[in-house]
Amino acid sequence: MRDFIPGWDRAYPVPAPRPDPRFSEQVTHDVAAVLAAHGFPPVINDFDWGDLDQALAAFLYEDRK
Repeated sequence: MRDFIPGWDRAYPVPAPRPDPRFSEQVTHDVAAVLAAHGFPPVINDFDWGDLDQALAAFLYEDRK
């Protein structure tokens, strides 16, 4: 959301380049490792991997409507 509070522009979400080489499977694995290191359950299920990947993409990129 831009201009929610004047002068507090947010860095995310960013425009979504297609494809974005920065957003790789390794990014998702690194985030999962950080979460596990902080005591969250490890990501081991394929459905959880997919959900984490989608959640990261939703946070990172603007929705193109």
